[in-house]
Amino acid sequence: MNPRGGHDHVAFGVFDAPPQIPGGTDVQCPTCGLHSPPQWRSYETGLGGYVSSLRSGKDETEGDVALEWMRCANEDCEELIVRVHEQSVVERLLGGVPLMRTDTWTARPRFGESQRPIDPLVPDPFKTDYAEATAILDISPRMSAVLSRSLLADLLKTYAGKEQFNLQDRIDAFIADRQHPRYVRDNLHHLREIANFSAHTQTNDQAIILEIGRDEAEWTLDVIDRLYDYFIISPERDRKMQKQMDERLKEAGRNPIKPLPDDPAHEQ
Repeated sequence: MNPRGGHDHVAFGVFDAPPQIPGGTDVQCPTCGLHSPPQWRSYETGLGGYVSSLRSGKDETEGDVALEWMRCANEDCEELIVRVHEQSVVERLLGGVPLMRTDTWTARPRFGESQRPIDPLVPDPFKTDYAEATAILDISPRMSAVLSRSLLADLLKTYAGKEQFNLQDRIDAFIADRQHPRYVRDNLHHLREIANFSAHTQTNDQAIILEIGRDEAEWTLDVIDRLYDYFIISPERDRKMQKQMDERLKEAGRNPIKPLPDDPAHEQ
């Protein structure tokens, strides 16, 4: 932990050593899933001069902890990514020379190691709830499905205007509205049973408790992915493209494109 002369130092990485980037591997953003150049920067504290790492315990020989950060290069995302490196002594060799080990993990975004990206167009709290449901998928598929169930209820309320008291009634109301695509309604028809199944203890005809499996919990997240695209992502991308086209027409001295007239009542 050597003192720094300034806080803009990026030439050296973790633990005062040149950054090790095997093969220059790009970094996959935990949020949007796109890849960025590995532009990691050491995060330096101002304790006793600028330092890039701190001792992990009372004894300075126990090891160091350091942070690095970068931003996703995707202009629609630009997520702040922070990773932690912890250096610890595995054993001491002849003469007391320490054999060190470095463990690395993602500290931000939270649950950033879940390996299930989400489009940056999806806002909070839907982004955070999705990340939490993904993070516990392998630990507790049933609780992941329960969290997804709550997320689904909020989606139907916010983006489909379904404000019924419970999820089953919201799904029923959504399915009955035939202006929505058949594949979306069919998925929710099946998901309704999984939602009820995951929220309560179920038994078969021999009174054996049936647990929600990982496949069912993961498919619930797959359906939510498609709902994100249907409710949020595709409409926003279309809106941006239409706006871009309108601006180009304006620059060319052309009249803007008129919106389509409302559909007749019998087609609703």
